[in-house]
Amino acid sequence: AWFQQHRDILESDLIHGRRADGRDLDWMLHVNPRLDECGMLLVYNPTDREIRKTIDVPLYYTGLESSTVVTTPDGRTEHQLARDYSIELEVVVPAGGMSWYSFQRP
Repeated sequence: AWFQQHRDILESDLIHGRRADGRDLDWMLHVNPRLDECGMLLVYNPTDREIRKTIDVPLYYTGLESSTVVTTPDGRTEHQLARDYSIELEVVVPAGGMSWYSFQRP
């Protein structure tokens, strides 16, 4: 059901944010400026401990210009984009688990 709800963005272009090495968070960003949900960050934790980290997420290819609404399973927050069209996002990923963050226009 989750995949069906986010299917359009998950089948869009993909930006690899960090090379998978099994020692730290691995993440990828799906982008499509033509959709309402113009970006989705998927973060995977291959380690055996929870990781809380701030990631610099490049949102240039999402088409967002000044701000974005970030949706997670826990709620929604609004963020202002930096001059380089990025945001600093704190992510929390359980051991051996995955977290997702969706980006929409405000």
